Parts: sequence; structure tokens; C-alpha cells
Amino acid sequence: MTAAERPTAVLFCPGRGSYGKEELGCIRRAPLPDAIARALADADDVRRAAGQPALADLDAAPTFRPSVHLDGRNASELIYFATLAASARAFERYRVVGVAGNSLGWYSALAVAGCLSPFDGWTLVSTMARLQEAASGGQVMTTTVGDDWLPDPARTVAVDEVLDAVNRAGPDTFVAPSIRLGGHSVLAGTEAGVAELLRRLPKVQVGDRTFPFRLAGHGPFHTPLCAEVAARARAGLAGLPCGAPQVHLIDGFGRLHTPWSADPAELLAYTLGAQVVETFDFTAAVRVALRELNPDVLVCLGPGTSLRAPVGHVVLREGYRGLRARQALFDSGLVAAA
Repeated sequence: MTAAERPTAVLFCPGRGSYGKEELGCIRRAPLPDAIARALADADDVRRAAGQPALADLDAAPTFRPSVHLDGRNASELIYFATLAASARAFERYRVVGVAGNSLGWYSALAVAGCLSPFDGWTLVSTMARLQEAASGGQVMTTTVGDDWLPDPARTVAVDEVLDAVNRAGPDTFVAPSIRLGGHSVLAGTEAGVAELLRRLPKVQVGDRTFPFRLAGHGPFHTPLCAEVAARARAGLAGLPCGAPQVHLIDGFGRLHTPWSADPAELLAYTLGAQVVETFDFTAAVRVALRELNPDVLVCLGPGTSLRAPVGHVVLREGYRGLRARQALFDSGLVAAA
């Protein structure tokens, strides 16, 4: 099959929480392109010199240890290299017309789209993981869809009402939308705010998952509580080499950056600024991918499959290519993993 005959695809890069027990060894098993393999080796040299375990050793460990593998720095960097490995497979199979990412996945998307070298992408990921440890608070996930993956307006209203009520309780219980994740909502705030969210949000059962729940090891990402993180990131990463994307790139506002018009300085400013402290709208990124790029396949890159449901929620809400039912979406093969 020639490049022109391959199905067109938009790639979606996952965020925190996507590297778990089932993903152990996924980097070791992947045939890594030379540039990614060199970046991994160079990153591990830096980590060893700093007294940290090598990522290659963590990925090749005989057992998954949550206290080690889910540590913020380890998890972020494992996810990053696993995503790069998955993207290499996707580029071989599809004609990639766009890239987007969810939260941490935005950093991976910058490398996958060619704005950052694999090693510079790791520098961004590792630096942000370290800086974000200083932000106190957490994230809670809830949902506004039913088993059919279609929007439930009553659930949306209930979430909005709880956010308002918790914020009215005072500054100690600050909460805000963190990530719009298809039909799911990730909310973030102070420790007191998170406790109130868990107490007040309606309990919802969708499939085998009960909402709401706290996302383990996550800080108050994409809220003003990370303002100091953004300031320190701008100071420490201002010289990070960033170029224009080689394919279309969609950010967390749903803005489309094209290879011929993207401003690398603007991309870096967004990455180290608004992206850190404002709501990350992954839903908008998927919607723009559908409307502007019209891909044949929506590829949810590994590790894990955490983005398949959120991407599916948006497809059904949009009625993309006539798909308006969950089973029809499954049967279509439109949303794929890599």
C-alpha cells in the first residue's frame, strides 16, 4: 500500500494514568526508531546521574509496583516514551493528518507532530512532572453521559451546581473544571475542595465504573492553582528548541496549528502558560479534528486505551459520518488503538 492509499488518521496522545499493570514492558517490546531509542538512552543517562531508576529498567521490571511505576515523574516519562513508540507504529500504518493530546498528552503531541525532538520532548515532560509536585490539590473525575455514551443534560446541570456550591463555601474549597474529556469531566481544586466534590457529586454508575472518583497521584492541573508551576516552567524552559509541526496539531483550546502557519514561539508560550493554568478542552480538540481534518480513523495511542471512550463520546455527539449509537461506533472501527 502506497502512502497515498493509507487511511487518513488523527492521533490522540494519552495523559496521566495510562501506564498501568497491563502496559508493563510495552516500551521494551516495541521496535523503537533510532531517534526514539537514542532519546530514551540519553534520558536514562540523565536519570541515573540524578539517582533515579532508568526508564528502560522500570519498563522491563518483572512486576508492576504502584508505588514506583505510578510515581509522578516515573509515570509521566514512561507514558511519554510509550506514546512515542505507539506513534511510530501509527505513522507506518496510516497517513497521519493531525495530532492532539490530553493534558500530559499535549507534551507528547508536540514531539509526535515534530515540534520537539524526542529528547527535548522528554526534557519538557520530566521538568513539568517535577515542577507540578509543588502544586497542592488534586483531580476528581465524574461523567455526564449514560451507558449509551450520549449526553445526559441533568448530569451536566448537577455537576455545574456542585462546582458553584463548593466554590461558594470559600477560598479554601476552590474548585474548577480541569479537563473536558468527551462525556467525562475532570474537576480540580484544593484538598478541601476535592473532598467536597467527592462528598457532593452525584454517584453515577456507567458500565462497570462508578463516578465520581479521585485520580490517584494527580495535582490540580489546568487550574490557577498551578500559576507558580507555569512561572517556573517559563523561567526554566524558555530556551527549549521548538519548531513548527510537520502535521496539523490541535491544542487544548481546540486551535488548529498548521505546518505552514504555526508560530513556534506561540506554541511554546501556550505550553508553558495558558495550558498549565486554564481548562484543557480535549473535547474541543476531538471536535476540531472531525470537522476540519475529516479523518478515516481516530487512533488512540498507547499506553492503555483510556482515550477510546472520550473520543467515542465526541463522535456520537457530533454524529460524525452518521454514527449516533454506541454499538454502531464499535462496529465501524472508526476509533482504533495503536
